[in-house]
Amino acid sequence: MRTLKDNAVLISRGTDSDASEWTQYVLQSPMATISHAWNWRSIIREAYGHDSVYLIARKDGVVRGILPLIVVKSPILGTSLASMPFMDFGGVCADHLNIAEKLVQEAQRLSKETGSATVELRQVVAISGLPAPRQDKVTMILDLTGGESEIWKRLPAKVRNQVRKAEKNGLSTVVGGPELLEEFYRVFVVNMRDLGSPVHARSFFTSMASGLGAQMHVRLVREGAKTVGGLIGLCFKDTVLVPWASALREYFSKCPNNLLYWHAIQDSCARGFKIFDFGRSSIGSGTYEFKRQWGAQPVPLFWHVLSDDGRQGNAVDGASMKYRLLREVWRRLPVGVSVTIGPRIRKYLTN
Repeated sequence: MRTLKDNAVLISRGTDSDASEWTQYVLQSPMATISHAWNWRSIIREAYGHDSVYLIARKDGVVRGILPLIVVKSPILGTSLASMPFMDFGGVCADHLNIAEKLVQEAQRLSKETGSATVELRQVVAISGLPAPRQDKVTMILDLTGGESEIWKRLPAKVRNQVRKAEKNGLSTVVGGPELLEEFYRVFVVNMRDLGSPVHARSFFTSMASGLGAQMHVRLVREGAKTVGGLIGLCFKDTVLVPWASALREYFSKCPNNLLYWHAIQDSCARGFKIFDFGRSSIGSGTYEFKRQWGAQPVPLFWHVLSDDGRQGNAVDGASMKYRLLREVWRRLPVGVSVTIGPRIRKYLTN
């Protein structure tokens, strides 16, 4: 194991024997997110085969910082070190800036070792001294501390009416675990095809269910016995995060998403959570406006993309003409084709 010793801070690569210390640090650090959980290394490896390097900073034998890195080797896009791919956040979690800086320095050294073109750090707090981060994404946060009744009162009349409309249309929801994943995935693949985006492999979600256990749940919205929408909820400390949600477009007039989210909010309040995180959106997008109508407030995400020499790296521009054209082509694929080839592409797309 290679180590870097500087000013009594020791940087090492985590092994399975470090899992307990890592987990304890994640639980006590106010900067840590669910993306820092130790089990993501096995979840991503099982689903997509990507290797990982989990860096640990210790001072006087005590963990003072961590940086989970996934090695994403794409035959087209090249290699990148990402923290964390497929998630909204990750990156450096450290007690002090000088420790964060040492973790970044080691990540940059690893970048050269692995032949990576970039190091991607998805921070909830920007790291000073690095090139300016991307700030085109936000996560949408709803404060639950007022309780269900107060949240309902604050909702616009339009949103409350849409929830009632879903109920009058006979829609209902159910919540559970891995046993509901197949129904969720059948809707999810259609929605991702309609959005023009390659879909995650089903194994990504089954590995997640296995690795995160009770921290992950599945909520479905149904019309009778037919599942027409669903979401994945991830629970961490006082927060419920919803990174993935979908509904069939032909049911939009019946407002399935409104019922789905309202029941998720109700349940989160009942279980004592303080924050409901609707997940990532681009400012001004349709999803941004949908989430904001629930009272969710935008919280900036700071995505540092560094080249191996520490300068500003190049990020994939999903808004470019080339990618807009690719999305249009993807929308025209039969669902069966998109399910077959989508995961083979998605494994290399870190966003």
